Amino acid sequence: MRIILKIAMVFVFAALFSACSTVLNTTTQEVELTTTPANARITIDGKKFGTTPQTVNIDRGSNHVVKFELDGYDTYETQLTRKISFWFWGNALNGFVPGMLIDMFTGSMYNILPEKVDVTLNQAKPEPPAKKR
Repeated sequence: MRIILKIAMVFVFAALFSACSTVLNTTTQEVELTTTPANARITIDGKKFGTTPQTVNIDRGSNHVVKFELDGYDTYETQLTRKISFWFWGNALNGFVPGMLIDMFTGSMYNILPEKVDVTLNQAKPEPPAKKR
């Protein structure tokens, strides 16, 4: 009976930590987006996400281009970059190759940086009047 209990505990432990990033990080991440002034339109990878301020939930598996647009202000564009998560290395150190593979395929092996984007938009310069000929 004791041996069965030990084996069961090993399987439970392995299951909990075999895809550590997937369990602890999930496959998406919240990123806080704010601008001064507020109410700028948010576009991420060409998709509209409403206006600032807002916290968006985006996929961890790839880099993202974020664009802020507000009438009368210059457009601001930045990139959110994926970096390998600490939890992924936990799998590597523990020798859980299946967990590492799961984390790689789901994208949960990454963290998106920065986690908060706070931008001050610059007022657009007026266009010079056209010269008459």
